[in-house]
Amino acid sequence: MLRFATYNLFNLGSVKSRQEQDRYDLLVQVIRDLDPDVLAVQEIIGRTPEAAATVLRRLADDTSLDCRVVRPRDDSAPTLALASSTHDFHTAVLWRPGTEPVRGGWRGYDGGVDFWHSMATVVLDVGGPEPVKFASYHGDPFRGDFRFNEARRVHSAFRSGVLGAIGSDSNSISADRRPGGAYYDHDPYTEQDHEWLEYQVLWREDPEDPPVADRRAGEVLHRGGLLDAAAVLDAPWQPSAGHWSDEDGDPDIWGERRIDHARVTRRLAPALRTHRIVRTEQSLAASDHCPVVAELDLRALTQATPFEERQ
Repeated sequence: MLRFATYNLFNLGSVKSRQEQDRYDLLVQVIRDLDPDVLAVQEIIGRTPEAAATVLRRLADDTSLDCRVVRPRDDSAPTLALASSTHDFHTAVLWRPGTEPVRGGWRGYDGGVDFWHSMATVVLDVGGPEPVKFASYHGDPFRGDFRFNEARRVHSAFRSGVLGAIGSDSNSISADRRPGGAYYDHDPYTEQDHEWLEYQVLWREDPEDPPVADRRAGEVLHRGGLLDAAAVLDAPWQPSAGHWSDEDGDPDIWGERRIDHARVTRRLAPALRTHRIVRTEQSLAASDHCPVVAELDLRALTQATPFEERQ
């Protein structure tokens, strides 16, 4: 069984106070309790890629995970599976020691061109019939049109029938459906009315019309064969966000919703076995997002295509 998790770490930068150290310790404990084989993380904070790398190295050391990759040339020095962002919010992938990154299988899609934040992708030999491509993606928080186009770029990294899995803070709800045809996620915005609402809903010519969730980014991913693990398994619905109060004690303006996703390619979907959102006392206190975990049985996969042949 392969345990794949994704986790938005909520502004995890260098620790500068006792309060920040306490929260960091909670994050480390949550990740250790997850015991992931592969972990996608979002919101590694750093004003520069070097500053973000320092944070990621510490997190990897403290959680006993690895994040080092080797570039294609034999004489290349190891680098980190960290994709940088011009907006200081970086993404990364970590994995259990002993798992081997495939040479030439690392790519960071940095922010500023294709993404508001970034996307990190790495191909890992996880013991299945062929290597699996993993990604950590963080969607644009403000612009539905940008998320729509970012989703096309995410899909472009998973073409050619690869085995792949993406962990994301999508900053939008899914468009995947239950077996009966209904959306897996209800529309959480129908009864809302606040100034931030336009970040998440379709444009209304008449502002008096009821708001409707913007699911276009999720629809692009679903049509492209990047399937929401929760919907594939028709798992019990759980929110991944909405539990957090801000520094003034005000509750999350969006309420409970599921915007953190574990997605798999169509070829990997037969291996899915379980999906859950981890809502423990520790995870609810450590971040404004809860971790998402999908477990896969790679023995269900039989056909292998060498990674090099798909490039």
